[in-house]
Amino acid sequence: MGLFGHKQTKSFLGVDIGASSIKVVEFEAKKGRPVLMTYGYAEIPAEEAGESLFDQPKKTGELLARVCKEAGTQSTSAMAALPTSHVFAAILSLPDGKDQRQRQAAVDAEATKLAPLPLSEMILQTTYLDEEGKGEKKGGKVEPAVAEAMAGEKVAEVEKAKQKQFRVMVTGSAKTFIQKYIEIFKSAKLNLQAIDTESLALVRALIGKDKGAIMVIDIGSQRTTLMIVEKGIPFVSRSIQLGGDTVTRAIMQQMNLGEADAERIKRDLGTASPSTSGSAVGLPKLLEILALPLVNEIRFAFQLYASMELALIKKVEKIVVTGGSSHLPHLTEYLAQTLNLNVYRGDPWARVVYPQDLGSVLEEIGPRMSVAIGLAMREME
Repeated sequence: MGLFGHKQTKSFLGVDIGASSIKVVEFEAKKGRPVLMTYGYAEIPAEEAGESLFDQPKKTGELLARVCKEAGTQSTSAMAALPTSHVFAAILSLPDGKDQRQRQAAVDAEATKLAPLPLSEMILQTTYLDEEGKGEKKGGKVEPAVAEAMAGEKVAEVEKAKQKQFRVMVTGSAKTFIQKYIEIFKSAKLNLQAIDTESLALVRALIGKDKGAIMVIDIGSQRTTLMIVEKGIPFVSRSIQLGGDTVTRAIMQQMNLGEADAERIKRDLGTASPSTSGSAVGLPKLLEILALPLVNEIRFAFQLYASMELALIKKVEKIVVTGGSSHLPHLTEYLAQTLNLNVYRGDPWARVVYPQDLGSVLEEIGPRMSVAIGLAMREME
């Protein structure tokens, strides 16, 4: 796509700005693989955070510049990602037009009905998912929609399925919110080449070329994003106000501790071995505050996905957990047992070349760096 400019670009910088943290990762490409050059991050304690980083662009830009300076990044161009909570996304199936102009007109007409704001107040991106129309023959095989209709001898459905269709993914965000990104990077003296979405960055870092139906759960400090991906395309994406801070507040209340002490206990529990973490006082009850609502949201997302006409697989095959608060003890085991699915902690470094002596450090920080890693990979695919 060439969003980083000319071929002489030697490094690829991904910048993930969260509600109270900034993460950066820089790669160079060698033989088609990303090689880690450097990384850095800054987390603002809750008592110092005040406004969201998005609402104070100048201060956030200065912080980003400091993170890049301390990490020793070389690139002056960067990729960023919009948080799921600020992204409008829809997958549409529309009758095909005679040319690209008619296709885009059909997309705009449908997006107008669905978007939360007038299109004049948004920046939209259109991604066509199929090279050929839905219902056409590809390689001598009949598309599933046609085959299913034929099997049921539903003539009307067969005729409808035979109509030439195209599938498209539409994503967008408010111009006012994107302007905040522009101001942040301008303040940091970085060239903002393009803005991706967190969902696509996570797909790139954690799923790669896997074509199955996979749920990715990104647990941050304040919000958790749930996404169901089919063949690399996010079909369901939800953001809920639930995260690591929920557990921190519970520890404060139940153990009568200050925020700093409660946060330290939570982090210690997250890095402890299963045998020691399981013995922590009050831990199972504390985790239920996060886990029970999370399970309800997961099941609801499963139902949404299964009911989507445009989804082909319909059933999630496995779950990948990531995010700065994903190291909470027993969380993956609890989800696996409760949902009867394979649940894994994602490894965003799996396709990255890095010095082996950094292995333990990168493993520890990996979950919080997933989005930044996916952004840095964007132009290397």
